[in-house]
Amino acid sequence: MFILVDKKAFTLIEVLIAVFLFGIVMTTIFGAYVQVFFTVQSTENDALIYEMGKNAMDRIIMDLSSIHITKPPIFKKPDARPEDDELDPYQFLAESDGDFASLRFVSHAHIAIQGFSPEGGIAQIKYYVTEDDQDADNMVIRRCDDINLKEGCDRFDDPILCDHVVGFHLSFVYYEKEEDIEYFEQWDSDDEELKYATPRAVEITIQLSDPDRPSEIPLTFKTGVTLPLYRLKDKKVM
Repeated sequence: MFILVDKKAFTLIEVLIAVFLFGIVMTTIFGAYVQVFFTVQSTENDALIYEMGKNAMDRIIMDLSSIHITKPPIFKKPDARPEDDELDPYQFLAESDGDFASLRFVSHAHIAIQGFSPEGGIAQIKYYVTEDDQDADNMVIRRCDDINLKEGCDRFDDPILCDHVVGFHLSFVYYEKEEDIEYFEQWDSDDEELKYATPRAVEITIQLSDPDRPSEIPLTFKTGVTLPLYRLKDKKVM
């Protein structure tokens, strides 16, 4: 006796449709995973850039808040100084080439990385921008900190404060009355046109880019620091 058994199976078309639908589902899941991974990575990069920019700003603010300048009668104009001491070791000097500024001054916020120094905690501080030694396309802000006030900070290999810099701008505020505020892009406390004064405040702007997304708008940090000491034009330090 023969018993007929009705065997059912998927047809080729049904298998192909199932594989096609499975492929769509997996593509959607993989795309969502990649997007989440990219978002997390981007967020982590932004957090690192933000922390680096904030640390740089905090360091500059600390240095400027501890600025040291000479007061009359100790301070003398360049033409009244001895021939072997024409430069003021406490000079406040800031220059700019358009995209990147440099700033040099003397501060009590010296970081003694080699232990105690009998010369005290006063040092020449300089902020400037150079190319990274390992990557010429990567611009970095460096910080010089040297207790040698006359010859220090004339090098270009100081520790890096932050990298991937696309802008470092400074603006200097001067006034004797609040209604007569003036803004300057550069400053030299030995300049006769400025009457040997120092600024009352400094505005700082740092722009950092994400190396993985260089075409995007850079992250901008901006703040202002009111200097605790200043020298008015041909007048006493207040």
